[in-house]
Amino acid sequence: MLVLLVEDNRLLAKNIIHYLELKGIECDYAESIMQADSAVFSRIFDAIILDLNLPDGDGLEACKRWKDQCVISPVIMLTARSGLQDKLSGFEVGADDYLIKPFAMPELVARLKVIAERRPAPKLLKIGELEFDFAGHRVHRLGEELLLSRTGWKILSLLARRSPETVEREEVERLLWPDCLPDSDSLRSHMHLLRKIVDKPYKHHYLHTVRGIGLCLKVAACEA
Repeated sequence: MLVLLVEDNRLLAKNIIHYLELKGIECDYAESIMQADSAVFSRIFDAIILDLNLPDGDGLEACKRWKDQCVISPVIMLTARSGLQDKLSGFEVGADDYLIKPFAMPELVARLKVIAERRPAPKLLKIGELEFDFAGHRVHRLGEELLLSRTGWKILSLLARRSPETVEREEVERLLWPDCLPDSDSLRSHMHLLRKIVDKPYKHHYLHTVRGIGLCLKVAACEA
């Protein structure tokens, strides 16, 4: 089982990770929503353990955004908020379970196993001639698989989840390089390579740059 822990309390996170690993559960770690975004949009987790109070945002809002963007990993919310309305708010945005701090580690493991077994079948998304398999990290165009680098997949899958919305350049860069932004030409170079694979051999182009704003993936007007 592969789990993502999103928790800014490093001591608590260290204890959780240690206990999960003793139980044979692999654990990735993020201490902010920005780092968590980079993780959840690049791989499929059997479960996400999500703290609600994070330094750069609210876990409820992050959970809702992930679910709206086809993230299928089930979510356990960790919080000190014990009121009924707090729990209901969590379920309304797509949480699968709710655990109140402080909690017993064996209970966390038991709940992880239960929600991991309930994980829905992987979702497919079709945009024009493109078909995305988010669980398999694959994309096909007209039945032919496009061979993407890991970075190319991260960019394309983010734009697909948000299509036809324009994603700001800064958001794409934070997804790719959450800890240290590179020089301004790095994203441009990746997009050049991505366009060669996704668009160049085909009649219709789906990848677009919106000057001064960002990037988008959308069906050509003549196809709509």
